[in-house]
Amino acid sequence: MKFSYEFSNLCGTVYKGGNLIFSPDSNKLLSPVGSRITIFDMKGSKTVTLPFETRKNMECFALSPCGNMLVCVDVEGRAILINLRKRVLLAHHNFKKPVSAISYSPDGAHIAVSHGKHVQLWCAPGTSKEFTPFTLVRTYPGQYDEVSTISWSACSRYLVCGSVDMTVKVLSREPEENFVPVTLTGHKRSVVGAWFGPGGAQEVISVSADGGMFLWERSALTGKWSVLSKNFVNQAGGIHITCAALRSALLVVGLSNGQFTLYDLPTFDQIHTLSISQKDISTVSISPSGDLLGFGCRGHGQLLVWEWKSETYVLKQQGHSYNMNCVSYSPDSLAIATGGDDGKVKVWSTETGFCYVTFNEHTAGVTDVHFRKTGNVALSASLDGTVRAFDLYRYRNFRTMTCPTPVQFSCVSCDASGEIVAAGTTDTFQVCTWNMQTGRLLELLSGHAGPISSLVFTEGMLVSSSWDKTARVWDTFERKGTTDTLTLSSDCTAVVASPDNTQIAVATLNSEITFYNLKLGVTVGSVEGRNDLWAGRSKDDLISADSQKLNRCFTSLSYSADGSVILAGGRSKYICIYNVEQTVLIKRFEVSRNLSYDAMLQFLRSDNMTDQGPLDLMETGEHEHGSEIALPGVSRGDFSKRRVEPQINVQSVQFCPTGQSWCAATTEGLLIYSLDNTLTFDPVDLDTDITPQTMRAALVSESYLRGLVISLRLNTAELVVEVLEQVPQDQIHYVVGALPLHHVTSLLKFLVDQLSTSRHLNFYLLWISSILTTHGLALKKSSSQIMSTLNGIISALTAQTRTLSSLCDSNQYFLDVILTLGKVQKSNNLLSVEMDVL
Repeated sequence: MKFSYEFSNLCGTVYKGGNLIFSPDSNKLLSPVGSRITIFDMKGSKTVTLPFETRKNMECFALSPCGNMLVCVDVEGRAILINLRKRVLLAHHNFKKPVSAISYSPDGAHIAVSHGKHVQLWCAPGTSKEFTPFTLVRTYPGQYDEVSTISWSACSRYLVCGSVDMTVKVLSREPEENFVPVTLTGHKRSVVGAWFGPGGAQEVISVSADGGMFLWERSALTGKWSVLSKNFVNQAGGIHITCAALRSALLVVGLSNGQFTLYDLPTFDQIHTLSISQKDISTVSISPSGDLLGFGCRGHGQLLVWEWKSETYVLKQQGHSYNMNCVSYSPDSLAIATGGDDGKVKVWSTETGFCYVTFNEHTAGVTDVHFRKTGNVALSASLDGTVRAFDLYRYRNFRTMTCPTPVQFSCVSCDASGEIVAAGTTDTFQVCTWNMQTGRLLELLSGHAGPISSLVFTEGMLVSSSWDKTARVWDTFERKGTTDTLTLSSDCTAVVASPDNTQIAVATLNSEITFYNLKLGVTVGSVEGRNDLWAGRSKDDLISADSQKLNRCFTSLSYSADGSVILAGGRSKYICIYNVEQTVLIKRFEVSRNLSYDAMLQFLRSDNMTDQGPLDLMETGEHEHGSEIALPGVSRGDFSKRRVEPQINVQSVQFCPTGQSWCAATTEGLLIYSLDNTLTFDPVDLDTDITPQTMRAALVSESYLRGLVISLRLNTAELVVEVLEQVPQDQIHYVVGALPLHHVTSLLKFLVDQLSTSRHLNFYLLWISSILTTHGLALKKSSSQIMSTLNGIISALTAQTRTLSSLCDSNQYFLDVILTLGKVQKSNNLLSVEMDVL
């Protein structure tokens, strides 16, 4: 098995703060998710998260007018430069101060950046790597407080910037004769947005937090600026403006009560008002076409795209409001279910990255989710004392299972037939079993002396792990109670069974993973993972990072589809993959490098320690999400306040049934890692005659079997596809029959990839059908080794069935409409003829 897993997507989190930007063609929306950028393709219905990270949480970013270059800046003013089309990181840059606004000029030649109380003008970097891609042109002073917004004129000659000091300043890019920078005053609170109006550089529109919307005009005779009109938003109940955006003659204003209002300029006539959230709107953006409005709500993690002309939602996504606790893949690998502390169960599409259904029946945090083998039912356990079954066809909660006495459930599992459901409790230390069809409680299994941490079914047997340092094997069908007990050296945190149900792996609180053979009843190996779980030092820790390793452990395990490796994650920012047979570490993945989380560094800076405590945990009063009230004698902020920063942890991990990817529920969201097969060259059994030239020569001489074997030994997808698509359909059966068995499994893997992406669906189905018919008996003997490939065939066929079914249904509906219109037209023609006769 190859382990070239690379980060591919971030789901479960759609917006965490910062601005939103539409692509130049208005088909994509760029949203910041912590230290990363997620691109929402509304036309292709797909999401992609860029694999690049800023040092800390992203504060703002800017996209070049051509859509090629992306500049992302974090809360400390450290920036990264990305070539968006090629997905390449070009450079790092430090602006040395927090940046609250950044904007490209319309001609793409310059970048304006807020630099505290100043505005800096930089030459825009190119699309290739340079030693110094950012070059400072000039700095504009003049503000008395932080610059909050920057905008350019259409000619790229002038800038307008708003500040927290309630003023608006008009600047020129180059020194011009008879032009003097002007400061516009009149607002009573900080300026939220300032832009040049529809009249060009002679008009300025400014919006402040107090609800004031001013239109300024420059006199052509005197050159002086004056207020042409003043308008105010209704601020009943302390409502204030949190964000605003302008495009052409359309002004959008977001309010602190979750409403937004559209205005037509220059008359400020109200076009539309809508409430989209229960908390304040953090940012708003208008697409270049002017039809779409993008909104981000930091409080709920919401992202919405509204088409204001038709008054419909184009995109509406929301992640978990609080921590994500658990994750589970569907058997066909097309969906991922997650549960969180907000009591919601969300189902995400692995193909698009979107959440397509949310169940909110639970009244407390969800602790575990599990798919039934059929894939159409998702089970969830919650601290509210219920285990619920959700129908993923009708999107409803069709079964609720409870106990006679109030309990809190920590884990849930289902047997292979889907008839028996088991859940473990945290307070009564029991395992409850129900019948799925009737919802009737079957049995209460007692024996543990601590909370149940995990459950798993293995061929009619139920294995449970507990904090009492034991893992027990129960015979749930014969009702014989405990048949075997595995005593461990520490509290058990997780248990998982291998795909062939012959082995279980148990994780314990002392960072160990123990492998136990169920048939032999003996321990076959163990892994000491304490040194693999890297420990950082929290800002208020009084002990070293090495001592923190005692608090680290694995809390979630998952076997690969062939059972050769095991995935482990827990109280650390690392996820480890171990070889089961050799019990050694194969690879370690770092979940995040975002320093906004606590305990990300091994050593702390001693100069950040003060008499009042760590400087990083104090509120500095830098206008973070609201105004600060200063104490008497304190220049800025309240040194008695403390910030609580979350630590990055891995709550749950699981391998995809196809083996092509795995996912992890973390503090940052749902991370998905996939195999990168595009750049992998792994030839097999090469010699001087195995070349692309000899392969093509064999195809010319119609030696299709030799050409196929050469391409498989070169192990390059493009060459294998080239050979497959030149083999005539009537020769497929003969080529497959003569193909050596050790090449059959490799060919199946290539065919699965083509089954998902190629247009020649029937052609590749003929290849798969011929392989399964000819070599079915031999493949059955090694089914455990190729289980991931077989699951991949099922997943690809399921996805293609859904696509074709939707297309056929749509075509049928269109044909019905056309036939109906034809009948109506025919009846109208007959009626007109009869009228002419009369």
